[in-house]
Amino acid sequence: MKQFEIWIVVGMLVFAGGQILAQEENNSDYQYALIEAVKQKNLGNLPEAVKLYRLVIREMPECAVAHYELGNIYLMTKQVELAARSLQKAYALEPENKWYTLAYLNALGAGEKLDSMELILKRKVENDPEEVEWEFQLATVYFNMDRTGKALRILKNIEKENGFSEKVTLYKASIYENQKKYEKARKEIEKVMVLFPEVAQFRIAAAELCLKSGMEEEAARYYHDVLEVDSANIYALTNLADYYKDRKEYKDSFRYLEKAFRSYQIDIRRKITTLYSYLSEEFFMTNYKDELERLVDIMVETHPGEMDVRLMASDFYIQVREYEKAYWQLKYYLGYKSGNYPLQMQAVLLANAGSLNEELISMTGELLKTYPDSADIRFFRGIGLYEEGWYRKLIQNFDSIKVDELSTPEYVSQARMLIAESYYRLEEYPVADSIFEMIIKDEPENYTVLNNYSYYLAERGDKLEAAEIWSHKAIMNNPDNATFLDTYAWVLFKMNRFEQAEEYILRAMEKGGENDPEINEHAGDIQAALESFTLARSYYMKAIILGGDRDKLEEKIEAIKRIQSD
Repeated sequence: MKQFEIWIVVGMLVFAGGQILAQEENNSDYQYALIEAVKQKNLGNLPEAVKLYRLVIREMPECAVAHYELGNIYLMTKQVELAARSLQKAYALEPENKWYTLAYLNALGAGEKLDSMELILKRKVENDPEEVEWEFQLATVYFNMDRTGKALRILKNIEKENGFSEKVTLYKASIYENQKKYEKARKEIEKVMVLFPEVAQFRIAAAELCLKSGMEEEAARYYHDVLEVDSANIYALTNLADYYKDRKEYKDSFRYLEKAFRSYQIDIRRKITTLYSYLSEEFFMTNYKDELERLVDIMVETHPGEMDVRLMASDFYIQVREYEKAYWQLKYYLGYKSGNYPLQMQAVLLANAGSLNEELISMTGELLKTYPDSADIRFFRGIGLYEEGWYRKLIQNFDSIKVDELSTPEYVSQARMLIAESYYRLEEYPVADSIFEMIIKDEPENYTVLNNYSYYLAERGDKLEAAEIWSHKAIMNNPDNATFLDTYAWVLFKMNRFEQAEEYILRAMEKGGENDPEINEHAGDIQAALESFTLARSYYMKAIILGGDRDKLEEKIEAIKRIQSD
C-alpha cells in the first residue's frame, strides 16, 4: 500500500465565524463559546478549544461547524480515528459543503480507508460533474489503491474535457514513473516544459527519469539546459559532477563540483562527506591534488566559521605535506577548541615541520604555562630557539628538565645535539666538545654528530686525528652523502693530505655537491694547495655564482692572481 497523499485543508476562521452566526444567531452563549473556541485554536491553545467544541456539541449535537473544527484539531494532533468520527458527522450534516467533504476525505486518507473515499468521491463526481477536483481526487484514490489504469483513464478524461492541466499532466507522469514507464513519464514532463521553459525543476525531473532508464547522456543534456536558466542549480551541478566522474572525465567533474561547493544550499555535512571520499582515495590525492586543494579552499572560504572544515583542511594539507598551511588551519581550530592537548601537540609538530619557528616558540611558550613540566614541549621549543639563533635561551630552556626524560630516544639525541651546537656557536668550545664526545660515546652510530663535530674540529684545526677517524666512519656508512664526503675531504685538507682531499672532494661533487657553494669553495682551496690555480679559480667563480661569500671568494681569486703574477 502506498503512503496516502493527505490533502491540506485551508484554515476556515472566516468560514467558521459565518457558520456560527448562521446557526447560533438565537443563542448568544453558544455563539460566544464557538467564537472563543476558534480564538483558542488560532492561539494554539488546542486543549481549551477541544473543551469548548465538546461543550457546544453536547448541547447542540447538530452543530456541523463544531464537529468540523473539532475534527480538524484531532487531525492536526494525529488522532485519526477521533478526527474521522467528528468530520464524518460534519459531512453527514452538510454533505454539500465542500470544505467538510475535503476534511472528511483527509481523515479517511490518513486512516487509509480508501474504499470509503471512493464511494464519497464517486457520489461527488455524479452529483457535481462541473467540479473537476472531485475527479482528480478520485484518480488519486485509485492510484493509491493500485488501480492505476482507472486513475489514468480519469486523468485522460479530465484532459479531454478541460484541455491541458499542469496538475493533471504531472500526476500522470508520477503514475507512469511508479509503473517504471520512464519514457512515458518523461513525455508528460516535456509537455509542461514547453509551457514553462524557464522552470528548472521540470528539466531536473526529466533528467532523473532519464537516469532511471539508463540514459545518462540524455540526463546530462537536461542538466546542462538547467544551468542555462539557473547557473547555480545544485541538482544540476552535483549530478553533472557525478556524471563526469562516472565517465572518468575528472577535470569536468571537479569543475562542476567546485561550483556546487560554493552553494550554501548544500548541507555542509554532505560537502564534508563528499570531500573526504576523495581525500581517502590515493588515485585522486596523487593525480588531482590541485583540484582537491581548490575544493578545500572553497570550503574554508564558504564556511569560515565551521570548525570541522578547518580540521578537514588541516588533515588535507598534512597529507600533501604542506605543513605550514596545515598549521594555520589547525591553529584556527584550536582558537575555538582550546584545551585539546593531542591537537595542540599536533600543531607544535606542524609548526616545526613547516619551519614556522616564531610560531613554534610562541605556541610552546603558551603551552608551558599550562604544562610547565612537559619535557617534549621544551624539546620543540628548543628547536625553534635554535633555528632563530637564540642559543643562550635554548640552553636555559633545557636547564629546567632532564634531557633523558624526553619521550623518545630520537628526541633525547637531538636535544643533546642542539645543546652542543648552541655551545659551539657561542664559542664555548670546551663545553660543546665534551657534549659532542659524550654523544659519540653513547651513540657511536650517530653519523650526523660524527660528521658535524669532525667538521668543527677541522675548522679549528683541533684534534684532527680523532676528527679523521670519526669522519671516515661517517662516510664509510654513508658513501653517497655529499656533505659527509666534503667534511672528510676538509679534514684531510687540514691535515695537509691534499691528494687524498682532492679524491674525496671530487666524490662529493659526483654525489650532488657540484651545486653547493661551500663544497665548490673547498674544492678551490684544495686545488690551490695543489697549485692547480686555474682550476681553483674556476671553482671559486662557480661558488660565487651559486651564492657563496663573494667578498671572501674574490679575495681568494686575487690571492691566486698575485701568486701567478710573481
